[in-house]
Amino acid sequence: MTDSNSLLSSYEELVQKHISQFDPQIADLQQLVKARMQELHDAEQTLVETQAIELKRITDALATDARCLLPTPGLRAFVQELKQTKSNNWYTRKSEFSIAEDPTTWLLAMLELPIGLSNYQTHEDLNGYDDERNFIGYSYTLSLKLGSVEHSLNEIPLKRIYNVNECSETSIKGQIEDYIYGDVKYLLRDMEYPESQKQQLADEISTLVGYSLKIFALKPRRAIFNYSSIEED
Repeated sequence: MTDSNSLLSSYEELVQKHISQFDPQIADLQQLVKARMQELHDAEQTLVETQAIELKRITDALATDARCLLPTPGLRAFVQELKQTKSNNWYTRKSEFSIAEDPTTWLLAMLELPIGLSNYQTHEDLNGYDDERNFIGYSYTLSLKLGSVEHSLNEIPLKRIYNVNECSETSIKGQIEDYIYGDVKYLLRDMEYPESQKQQLADEISTLVGYSLKIFALKPRRAIFNYSSIEED
């Protein structure tokens, strides 16, 4: 009969040899990774803070007059994309925007009508309910100022998560047509512009607000490194 003690001692010798050979090297490597990650974090922090300062400068400019976005290539590309996107709802006010693709030619660029956008905030509703189903809802609010008239765009939906496999998102065109446009048109009702200009301004301002959401959603970029320490198997 084989001596079990002899068998175990041979195995344990191999385990101890493995421990003495690799564990110190792994521990040293872990310390090197942690130290290097701290160095990278410290070096990155200044740039992250600078990005935050720049984003604050941009949002301050939008609060003063969001028409500063009119000459930007991003807005022009956004308008082109909107004009090519079909509306999802048959009852929408129209299937495509009639505004010019070059925002620098908009009526908004020619009038003395500052557009202030501020106080962008996102909201989470953990108890949403729709058609006998629960969901987690995400929406946002935004303050809109036309000249001296200010108004809050409330609870504009972003998406609903029903379960891990089902998520319903509100397209940016849907947000503009179904939520933003109506409020903008309401703000313009008492302003002294011809009705044809009010219609055009409503289109242009709604589009400008829609594009600004991309700016408000920006956050400072951080480098990502996924690392998990090696565990004993």
